[in-house]
Amino acid sequence: MAGRHRASRRGKGSEGTDGSAGRRLSIITIDQAIAGASNLLITVLAAQALGVASVGLWAIVFLVYIMTNGVSRALICDPLLVHTEEAEQRPGEVIGTSTLLGLAIGTLLVGAGVVARLWQTDLGNAFIVLGVCMPLLMFQDLGRYLGFATARPGRSVLLDSVWLIVQIPAIVVLIAADMRTLTWFVIAWAGSGATSGLLLFWQYRGVTIERTIAWLRYTWGFSWRYLISYSATQGSALAGSSAVGAIAGARQLGGVTGTVAFARVFGTFQIAAVAATVAEISRSGGEPEVARRRASKISTFTAVVALLNGAVMVGLPDNIGHAILKDTWQVAEPMMLPTAVQLLALGVITGARAGLLGMRAIRLALVIDVVSTVGVLGSTAIGAVINGALGALWGVALVQGVLAVVWWVVFWAHSAHPAEVTADSPTGPIPVIPPPSVPTAAPSA
Repeated sequence: MAGRHRASRRGKGSEGTDGSAGRRLSIITIDQAIAGASNLLITVLAAQALGVASVGLWAIVFLVYIMTNGVSRALICDPLLVHTEEAEQRPGEVIGTSTLLGLAIGTLLVGAGVVARLWQTDLGNAFIVLGVCMPLLMFQDLGRYLGFATARPGRSVLLDSVWLIVQIPAIVVLIAADMRTLTWFVIAWAGSGATSGLLLFWQYRGVTIERTIAWLRYTWGFSWRYLISYSATQGSALAGSSAVGAIAGARQLGGVTGTVAFARVFGTFQIAAVAATVAEISRSGGEPEVARRRASKISTFTAVVALLNGAVMVGLPDNIGHAILKDTWQVAEPMMLPTAVQLLALGVITGARAGLLGMRAIRLALVIDVVSTVGVLGSTAIGAVINGALGALWGVALVQGVLAVVWWVVFWAHSAHPAEVTADSPTGPIPVIPPPSVPTAAPSA
């Protein structure tokens, strides 16, 4: 069984040339440019369309979406990247499991919205809208990951393009009609995403959707580990934010949030770059030569994207920065440089992380992640004590630079002497851990 599985995977990998992989990566790059632009656009539009208080409430709604979407990725989407054959053969189970999970999460959000209305009507309504749209929003993200796993990234591009194309006129109408409330804003944003999610049924129109949690049962041996890892990552981000807020004050924390708005473009791209590269290496059977070659290429590519993103952040004129972030720009502007340095370090890390995960070296990746979490939290707190939020960001930048060296040393050593691990081994299938996001802030969607 294990031998057949291994040979099958390598056979598939040998059919795909570097050229076809390069074309897929190019299409994924386009997809991520669209997704990154959409994330940045919604942040800017929120600042322009909503009042200060409503922007704060919108941040809560968006964070809840990120966290619930992360649960879906942990339990359903990321397993697809190391099980590319199953992604092609069993989409009905995947979509059916996503349907049930989406309905469960959506119901919880609607319930939370009903309770929240007792405290803040607009926030409660926003949660209710998000809950109603959540199953289709999860379909939108699931469709993107199915596109990555099955080497059909054009489908991912279509889903993100539709969300962006529908979202823009919806919010323009909202502003023109002077319906500048949080409820209407979330209707325009989540409704356009839900419209895009409907396309999943068209893309898989010949597939029988099974109303079971079969895919979750099949992958449970490792998806629960991924869920714990994701929860720890989010917990460290929230702890870092709390530390900056407690030590440096809410005003400086707002500045950090402003810098993250500009870093989301790279963050969105990095997540998909890891996903695509893990899938490509997995399809090759985790061959060391393939892993090294793909890891080197993707790290070079993401480092260039990080440099471009960072250059825009550092070189942004004051008038444009103020127009986008309003009064937050004065606090955020000095923080752009250390954030840009963090992006560069994360770009360098991307290939080594994807290489280890594609070769299923999960234990090594988990050890580095634990060390990373401790280092990031410690540097955040120490830096904040020394020089507020600016010190925290520089501390994290230093730690990320050291971690970039660690990731590559470990990856290069492992790829020289890879351990044989198959999907049928007692350790079970291996999860794909998300790349670390810019600290002290929620990651992008």
